[in-house]
Amino acid sequence: MKLEFRDGLIFTSIQVVYKGRTKEIQNVVIDTGAAETIISPDIVEDLGVIAEPTDKVNSFYGVGGSLHNFFTKKVDEVILAEEKLSNIKVDFGMIDPRGYINGLLGLDLLMKIGAVIDLNELTIRVNK
Repeated sequence: MKLEFRDGLIFTSIQVVYKGRTKEIQNVVIDTGAAETIISPDIVEDLGVIAEPTDKVNSFYGVGGSLHNFFTKKVDEVILAEEKLSNIKVDFGMIDPRGYINGLLGLDLLMKIGAVIDLNELTIRVNK
């Protein structure tokens, strides 16, 4: 899977499947410092991903100490580097109010697929 180095960050895209509908999400930053993956809810609203009373809601502190809220949902699949992760829990919350970054791909999903990030070639491969 090819990566893009831009503005000092490494970007990729992922696919999210929710209730049988699939969407490719562009401008997702690979963030090995993030324990969990988080996706902007605005980018998946058309899939029907919205906060509901039964969803778990939490908060985290971002860069500079700002407080952010997010909700957690199980999605049908997340497809990354041609690997399908089924019935996977994903967090949804505001990341970049300007809308340039649509998600942070964290260690939770990277480790589940055994991702090997090659910074010379700017690729991710799956280590099985």
